Amino acid sequence: MLNLSRRFLFAFLMAAIGAAASGQAPVGEAHKPFAKPGTPRKTERIRSFDVKHIRADLTLDLEKGTVAGTVAHTVAPLHAPLTRLELDCGPKLKVSRVTLGAAGVETPFEHKDEKLTITLDPAKPAGEDFVVTVAYSGTPELGLHFIPPDAAHPDRPRAAWTQGEAEETRFWLPCYDSPNDPATTEMVITVAKPYSVVSNGALVETKDAGDGARTFHWKMEQPHASYLITVAASEFNAFRDKVGDLPVEYYVLKNVDEETARRFMGKTPRMIEFFGEVTGQPYPYPKYAQVCLPEFNGGMENTSATSMTDMALLDRLEALERNQDGLVAHELAHQWFGDLMTCKDWSHLWLNEGFASYFDPLYAEHELGEDEFRLQMRNELQGYLGSDRGYRRPIVEPRYENPIQMFDGMSYAKGACVLNALRGTVGDEAWWKGIKRYVATNKFRNVESDDLRKAFEVASGKDLAWFFDQWVYKAGHPELKASWRFEPEDGTVRLKVEQVQKLDEQTPMFRLPTTAEIVEAPGRSRMVPIVIDGASHEFILPSGPEPKAVLIDPKGWIPKELTFERPTAENLFLLEHGPSVLARLDAAEALAGQAKAHPEVKTTLADAWKREKNPSAAVKLVDAIGSGDEAYRAALLAAAEADDARVRVAAVRGLAKLPRDDASEALLRKVWNDPESPYGARRAALRGLVGWKVADAEKILDAALGLTTGRHVLAATALGLVLDKPGAKARELAAAYVAPGRPPRLRYAALQALEKLAKDDAALQDLIVPLAEDVDRNVRNQAWGLIQTHRIKKALPVLENRLKTEDFGFNAGARAVLESALKALKEPDPAPETPKDAAAAEAEAHPADDSTADLRKQLDALEKQIQELRKRIDERKPQ
Repeated sequence: MLNLSRRFLFAFLMAAIGAAASGQAPVGEAHKPFAKPGTPRKTERIRSFDVKHIRADLTLDLEKGTVAGTVAHTVAPLHAPLTRLELDCGPKLKVSRVTLGAAGVETPFEHKDEKLTITLDPAKPAGEDFVVTVAYSGTPELGLHFIPPDAAHPDRPRAAWTQGEAEETRFWLPCYDSPNDPATTEMVITVAKPYSVVSNGALVETKDAGDGARTFHWKMEQPHASYLITVAASEFNAFRDKVGDLPVEYYVLKNVDEETARRFMGKTPRMIEFFGEVTGQPYPYPKYAQVCLPEFNGGMENTSATSMTDMALLDRLEALERNQDGLVAHELAHQWFGDLMTCKDWSHLWLNEGFASYFDPLYAEHELGEDEFRLQMRNELQGYLGSDRGYRRPIVEPRYENPIQMFDGMSYAKGACVLNALRGTVGDEAWWKGIKRYVATNKFRNVESDDLRKAFEVASGKDLAWFFDQWVYKAGHPELKASWRFEPEDGTVRLKVEQVQKLDEQTPMFRLPTTAEIVEAPGRSRMVPIVIDGASHEFILPSGPEPKAVLIDPKGWIPKELTFERPTAENLFLLEHGPSVLARLDAAEALAGQAKAHPEVKTTLADAWKREKNPSAAVKLVDAIGSGDEAYRAALLAAAEADDARVRVAAVRGLAKLPRDDASEALLRKVWNDPESPYGARRAALRGLVGWKVADAEKILDAALGLTTGRHVLAATALGLVLDKPGAKARELAAAYVAPGRPPRLRYAALQALEKLAKDDAALQDLIVPLAEDVDRNVRNQAWGLIQTHRIKKALPVLENRLKTEDFGFNAGARAVLESALKALKEPDPAPETPKDAAAAEAEAHPADDSTADLRKQLDALEKQIQELRKRIDERKPQ
C-alpha cells in the first residue's frame, strides 16, 4: 500500500493538526486512547477450509459500470467434514447460482449482508479438494471502480480498477476475504475493444471474444492473499524494461507519453536489483508491472501488478522540485514485505507497511547517501509523532473496529522507525543477516511479529524480547531531557539524561542502548556506549580537553523526543562542524530561536546552507532563514541563484515573506515571468508580488488565473490569493469555482477559501452540502470538513448516507474526517460565548502561578508544531 510519507501522511497530519489544536497530549501528559472502551480483541480469522485456487471468468462493462460472470474456488476442508462453506460477498452482488464440481451440480446457498453461505450435502471430507463455482453479477459501489470521462477530463479514456485492501475484494469477487489464506489465481477478463486488461501474474493469452470484445487471461502461479488480486482495464500505452529475464512494465493511459512514464517509474529496474540483493531473495514473480490509473488514491502493491495514481506522473518542471522515487520504492518493497510475506491479521500490519516505509529510505541511502537517509528517517519520526499526538497505541494492536484504522502513523512511520532502531541496536551486519533470514524462513507464509524477532535473535545472537516488548507491544516513545558539563579537575564530561514521558500501562520506561559522541574538534570525535534505562542518569565520561560538543544518539537510531540544553557557542560549533546532518540541522533550529537575543548568530546561519552537499539539508537551512528577518535578505538572494531548483524555491519563499525592496522585486518578477522556473518558485513569487501590492498585482493575478500549466497549479495559487480578500467578488468566484467541471485544483482552492468565506453565509453553505457526495474524493473530503466547521445541520442525512457508501480504501484519515463531522452535527450547538468579567480578564492577563505560564509554553510549542505540519502538508500535496 502506498507509503505513509507520500500517500497517507497528508491525512494523518491533518488529524494531528486537529489534535494539537485541541490541546491534546502535550509532552509528558496522557494521550487519547486508540480504541473505544469495550472494543473486543480481533485475532487471526479461524479457517475451516483452505482456498487453493481462484479462477474468475468475468465481463466488465466500462460503459454501464457492471461486472458479470463466475468465480470458481478450489477448496479443501481443513480439519473435519465440511457441511457449510462461507465466503465473503458484497451486498451489491446478485448471486444467481452456485454449483459444485465439473458436473455443475447446483447446491443451495444464502446470500445475506456480506456473507454467502453454501450448503454442502453430502459433507466434504477433510483434505479432499473440490470446486465450488459462483455465478453472479452486479454494480459494485466498493472494491471495483469505473472511471468515466467527466467535464474536467473530457478526453480521458474510461477506466476500471479494483482496490482490495483492507477487505474490499468481496465487493466485486465472492471470496475468502482475509489475509491469512493465500491462493493461486486466474483472472479471465472480457472487455470491449479497444480496452485492455492488466492483472496478477503472467498473461497466458489474449483472444477475440466476438461482438467487439477481447478476453485477457492472466494466471498467478504463486499464492497470494485475496486483497492483492487486481484487475485494471483501460486504453493503455505500455512501455517496458527488463532486469535479466524479468519483464518490467509501465502502463499509462493512452494520452501519456513514454518520457513522462519513465520520469516516474524509470528507476524501477535498479530498485529491483537492490531489493533482491539486500533481501537475499530475487524478485519472486513472473513480471513487475506498475499501472497508472485515474482517480486512484496513491499506490497499492497488488502482487506483480502495482496500481498507482496517475497524479504521480510529473511533468518536466514538477520533476525539478520533487520525484516519486519513494512511492515507487515503497510499493516495490511490498512485493517482498506484504506480498511474499503477508501479515496474518491486521494487528501485525506493520510487517507490511513498516517494512515498505523503511525500505524506501534504505533505497535512498543506497542511491543518494547517508545524509538523505537520515533526513528521510527524521521525516518518518516527525510523521509518527504527529500521529501519536492524536492518539497512542502499540504497533501491534488487536483492538480496532475496522481494519482501516490500522493504516496509520503507527503501522507506517513508527514501524519504519522501530526497524531503524532495531538496525541501530544489532548493527548493520546482523541487521542484513536478520533480514535475509526473515525472508528465507517466511516467504510465501503469513507472518506475525514474533517471526521477525526470532529471525533477528538468530542473526544477532541476542535476546531481543525486551526490544519487541517496549517498541512493538507497548506504545509511545522516550521523551528525553539532556545536558552536560565539563569537570576540568578530572577531565570528565558529566552527561545528565532524564526520561520524562508519563508512564502508564501503555508507555514504559524505555531501555535505550545508545552512544554518546564527544566532539573534540572539527572532524575528531569519540564514541562512548551508554545505556539509558531509568528516570535519571548522570554518566561520567572520560574526556581529556574540554569537548566542543556532546551528542546523544548522533545517528538518530532511536525514535524519541530530545530536549538538549546547549549554549549558543556549542550550537554555532555544531552548525558549522556537526559530525552529522542531524546535528547541524538541530543546531540551526536552536539558533533560529536564539537569533533575536543573539544577533551575532545570524551571519553563521545565513551561510550554513552553502556548506551542505545534500540538497534536502540545504533546503531546510534556507527555510530556517526564510522567516521574514531582514538580516537574511542577502543570503536568500544568493540562494535564489543556487544550482538546485529546490534550494531556489525555498529562497524565493523566504524572500516573499520580507518587505519589498527593488532587488527582491526584480528577482521575483524574473522568476514569475520565466516559464521554465519551477512551479514552486513561481507560486512563491506570485504570493510575494501580490503581498507587496505591486502596481500591476491585479494584472498579474488575472494572467495567472488563465494559466493551465502544471495541472493548473499556478492558477490555483492565484485563485487562493483572490479569494483571500473577503467581499462580493470572492463570494461569486468561490461559488463559480467549486462547481463540478472546473479543474480539480481550482475547485480545491475555492473549497479551502470557503472555510472563511462561508461563515454565517447560508448561500455558500448550501453549495457545500451536495459536494459531500461529489465524484472527486478530495472534494468530498474537503466538503465534510467544511460541513463540520460551519455546523451545516441540513447535511446530516447526506453524511449518514455517505458513511454507508463511501469506499475509504486505506484512507483512515478520510473516514475520521467524515465520522468527526457526523459526530459534530449530532451534538448540541455550543452556547454563545459570554463576555469575561473583570476578574477573569485580570486573571488571564496576569497568571497567578507558573503552571499557567507552562501551559502557555506548551501551547506555543504546539502552535509551532502545527505550523510545521501545515508546511509539510503543503509540500506533500500533489503538485
